[in-house]
Amino acid sequence: MWSFSFLLFWGCCGIYTWGMLTLPTLGSMTRHEQPRWSSSSLDGNGCTDTTMCPAYATCTNTSRSYYCSCKRGFLSSNGLKTFKGPGVECKDIDECSQSPTPCGPNSICRNLPGRYRCSCMTGFSSPTGNNWISGKQGHFTCRDVDECANPRSCPEHSTCHNSPGSYSCVCNPGFQSRSGRKSFQGLKEMCEDVDECASPRSCPEHSTCHNSLGSYSCACNPGYNSRSGKKTFQGPGETCQDVDECANPRSCPDHSTCHNSLGNYSCVCNPGFQSRSGRKSFQGPGEMCQDVDECANPRSCPEHSTCHNSVGSYSCACNSGYISRSGKKTFQGPGETCQDIDECSQKPPPCGPNSRCRNLPGRYECSCLTGFSSPTGNNWISGKPGHFTCTDINECLSHGVCPEHSECTNSLGSYRCSCKVGFTSGNSTCEDVDECANPRSCPEHSTCHNSLGSYSCVCNPGFQSRSGRKSFQGPGEMCQDIDECSQTPPTCGPNSSCRNLPGRYECSCLTGFSSPTGNNWIPGKSGHFTCTDVDECANPRSCPEHSTCHNSLGSYSCVCNPGFQSRSGKKNFQGPGETCEDVDECSRNSTLCGPSSVCTNIPGKYSCSCLPGFFSPGVWSPEKPEAFKCADIDECLQDPSRCGPDSVCTNTLGSYSCGCVVGFHPNPEGSWKHGNFSCQRIPFKCKDDVIPSNMQVQLCHAGAAVEPKYVSFCALMNATLSVLDNVCENKTTVVSLKSTAKRLDSVIEKTSKWSNFTKEETSTLATVLLESVESTTLAAFLKPSANVSQTIQTKHLDIESKVIDKECTKENETFKLKAKGDEMKIWCSTIKESESTGINGVAFVSFSGMESILDERFLKDLQIPWASSKKKLKMNSRVVGGIITGGKKDGFSKPVIYTLENIKPKQDFESAICVSWKPDVEGGRWTPSGCVLLEASKTHTVCGCNQMVNLAVIMASGEVTMEFTLYLISHVGTIISLVCLAMAIITFLLCRTLRNQNTYIHLHLCICLFLAKMLFLTGVDKTDNQMGCALIAGFLHYLFLACFFWMLVEAVMLFLMVRNLKVVNYFSSRNIKMLYLCAFGYGLPGLVVAVSAGLQPQGYGMYNRCWLNTETGFIWSFLGPVCTIIVVNSILLTWTLCILRQKLSSVNAEVSTLKDTRLLTFKAFAQIFILGCSWVLGIFQIGPMANIMAYLFTIINSLQGAFIFLIHCVLSRQVREEYRRCTTRKTKPSSETQTSGILLSSVPSTSKTG
Repeated sequence: MWSFSFLLFWGCCGIYTWGMLTLPTLGSMTRHEQPRWSSSSLDGNGCTDTTMCPAYATCTNTSRSYYCSCKRGFLSSNGLKTFKGPGVECKDIDECSQSPTPCGPNSICRNLPGRYRCSCMTGFSSPTGNNWISGKQGHFTCRDVDECANPRSCPEHSTCHNSPGSYSCVCNPGFQSRSGRKSFQGLKEMCEDVDECASPRSCPEHSTCHNSLGSYSCACNPGYNSRSGKKTFQGPGETCQDVDECANPRSCPDHSTCHNSLGNYSCVCNPGFQSRSGRKSFQGPGEMCQDVDECANPRSCPEHSTCHNSVGSYSCACNSGYISRSGKKTFQGPGETCQDIDECSQKPPPCGPNSRCRNLPGRYECSCLTGFSSPTGNNWISGKPGHFTCTDINECLSHGVCPEHSECTNSLGSYRCSCKVGFTSGNSTCEDVDECANPRSCPEHSTCHNSLGSYSCVCNPGFQSRSGRKSFQGPGEMCQDIDECSQTPPTCGPNSSCRNLPGRYECSCLTGFSSPTGNNWIPGKSGHFTCTDVDECANPRSCPEHSTCHNSLGSYSCVCNPGFQSRSGKKNFQGPGETCEDVDECSRNSTLCGPSSVCTNIPGKYSCSCLPGFFSPGVWSPEKPEAFKCADIDECLQDPSRCGPDSVCTNTLGSYSCGCVVGFHPNPEGSWKHGNFSCQRIPFKCKDDVIPSNMQVQLCHAGAAVEPKYVSFCALMNATLSVLDNVCENKTTVVSLKSTAKRLDSVIEKTSKWSNFTKEETSTLATVLLESVESTTLAAFLKPSANVSQTIQTKHLDIESKVIDKECTKENETFKLKAKGDEMKIWCSTIKESESTGINGVAFVSFSGMESILDERFLKDLQIPWASSKKKLKMNSRVVGGIITGGKKDGFSKPVIYTLENIKPKQDFESAICVSWKPDVEGGRWTPSGCVLLEASKTHTVCGCNQMVNLAVIMASGEVTMEFTLYLISHVGTIISLVCLAMAIITFLLCRTLRNQNTYIHLHLCICLFLAKMLFLTGVDKTDNQMGCALIAGFLHYLFLACFFWMLVEAVMLFLMVRNLKVVNYFSSRNIKMLYLCAFGYGLPGLVVAVSAGLQPQGYGMYNRCWLNTETGFIWSFLGPVCTIIVVNSILLTWTLCILRQKLSSVNAEVSTLKDTRLLTFKAFAQIFILGCSWVLGIFQIGPMANIMAYLFTIINSLQGAFIFLIHCVLSRQVREEYRRCTTRKTKPSSETQTSGILLSSVPSTSKTG
């Protein structure tokens, strides 16, 4: 134990002493040197003695001895690798004191006995890990730890800088640490934004600093530009230079001078111009420089001058006839004067030759000398129109210068007059010379004719001149007598005698001829002599009665007419002494006309005619009596029959008889003996009675049933008409009322098809159905069976018929008929008043299901208060009908009592009315005429009617509704919306400063909503034309859907803009093209409408409004897309608000508080409201809240256009400024900057993605 302690102590000392050794001592030994041991040191195996080698040494035996060597990490005290003896110690080597250290750089070395341990300094690491001990696997190397690889090493808005064994955090530019240190470590420190704008040196002069998160930007003030041309920049190295606005020719208007100043400029109108507003200096091209009219000042130019205004100047010019004192033609200023020019002193004279000139102030006057004239007239003053020239007046061209019948000779400045031949002058006139005053001027038997300035001689009638001329002059000519009777042809004409006389002749007619002028006619007498034959036959006394006078040239003859003969027997004779007597042919030959005929003698002839009921194929003629032969007439073969339709004709020899077919009876008002026989149908209608009276029935009868839109209607119509065909054609057997009732019941049962018909088709089919039931019931009375009183019951039709035979003995007796809980009571006196000629029968019909077809919308009577009041009408009874066999159907003295069972119990606030079906009113309508209300209880209603023709009684009741109020609110609100939408459209179109993608979306939304509301207001109730109504419904469907799709576009664009929002005051533009948005906003609604119309075209238009059919579920083609868009819009807007709130909260507390609580909340909810939430109220109009929801829906939805105008125009600052500028006529400077701020209705739809 002691030796062990010693070794340990020695080892420790050895360690100490080893540390004291010097390096040269260790280095003085080479590795080849070996310590030398004496052979006497040890004999044998020395290693068996453990004390032979010191501690931390290894003993190695040799063949002769042993040696000691220190273990790794130790060194012998003598410096030898091998040694002997205990005097040597193995001292520990301190590797950590070596240089370089064995652990390498950036490490901590710790010496251990025989080894060392390596650890890396803070900030370094080794792949072998810390506390590495020499001898272990691996190579210990300390490598730097990159703390910056860990994102949590430094706070936000800082940059991590790694260094060997450490790191540092430095705040990014624009940020500084909260403690103020430039570099730091750890997350306890924070980097806060540096407001560079707080330092006035951050931006140069004439610029504005805009701070942003971690940065800032400088923007030159209006009127300045940066030296580099950048809009935004940083650092004072940039400068803002004044913008010379005057370099832009458009900065100032025409006729103005631009004056540039530091950061500004002004425009001043040039001399001679002034601004429209009157200001001396102004900005912008919106102002105009108008020319100053100096001529408006009368003092600008002197007297006798004219002022000529020009653009920016003026000039004065002396008036014509004046000259300026200085001699200048044009001048300015009142210092100059205008002096008169004496034109008359000029040579040559200004008026020209043959004239007189008179000078006037500023002009001169010209007049012509006597005998001369000017086209301008005398007293012509210079300056007047025309050119003054004196020319000779040709007086001879003027009328009246010389007297009549004279000749005028013109001379220079004068003229001369002389009378023509045949005239003589006297008292300044030319008078005619009368040559006929001299009897020698013309020969004997002639006549002198004086003429103006001459004369002529003409031989008297019956004489001619020797030369043959008609007129002549002078006594040398002679007039000789003419022998007219020797002329050919005879002068007096044929059948006359002529006698010549001096200068004339005499005419007379031969015997048997006469002239209208009489005999011994001499020319010159009145009339024209002509001999014409005397027509003795014109005198009725020339021949006796029953004779014919035959005139001949110059004579005549009498001949008795056929059937007459002269008393003397002569055929031709003259004079009234003879007479013509009648020949009686019928008495001479009794068989003259043949059998079954009548011969009738008439004066001069006879005639044959057939007896009544006989006819001759040939017309009787005395020339061909053999062609006349009487045969019996079969009147029953004539078409149309003489007995009329629905009759039986029986032929007899010479006559016929009439009767009526089964189902008809003779009209008591006529008689067949007199040719007015007619058969009257037992009063009910057949198919032929229905077709001509209605266009709808004619369409089905004409083959329109093959058209798709008429298939269902014509199928039911033809089924009903086929019942009438069977009833009317069945004339021999009893009509089965039960079988026909079943067939008509099948028509009523198909109410699902009735709902698709138009109002006119429904009323037409119902009218035909009611008349068919009546006709079938009346037809059943024609051939009564053993028990003709019947009760027929089907699912939809009950009929009770009763034959009144001997029961009606008292007038006050009544009959009651019941059907389906309804009852009819009729008086015996009413049955007698019906004027039934055959069987007396009454019937009562009750229809089940017809009340839902012929409902209250068919009520037509403007005289009743229910038709125009605020009461709601509803059917509350079955449709019933009263039928009677008589011809009289209305105007009864006692009313028919109808007791109708109420479908629903009558309420106290309800009132009942009784109405009847009138097929002749608009194709079929309910009217209250002829029926009155007698009694109304909760279960029954009693009506009294004075008619029974196609009668149906219904009861209309209802409570006061809000329809009129809602109608008024809707129309007034819609009109207000249309005005507001029009104002919004004008605003978006005309305000250029508002034009961006968002306002274009608002514009399309307003246009669609404007058109939809306008069409809704004017066309939703135009149900008269089915095709037109369907087109209106289709356009409304498209326009309202387009509104919602544009609302969706607006919400999506708003969401995209806010989502990409990075910086409050700056947005970069990457817009979606408007063409794509229009394709979406207008194309998708058109696709929805096209698919809907293709799948169910009958879904457009209803009987009472032009909208989508709400009964077949077609309305969901509109509500489906609407609800989807509302949900999507709500999600997008909620998401938008969340993003916007987060973005604004990160800017500063002021924006987050003010904008979030006041502006954003109000506008976001208003936007959601405008984008369709008001339409949700229309879906919830059910239950007890229906009335409230109806009012809310009507008010809010009708005023939707007003809300849009309020939100996007009235509450928009930019729009208000535009309105204010328009009203005050102020222009906005082009350099005006827009203040920052975010408004949901005006934010550009762009974003900065960087």
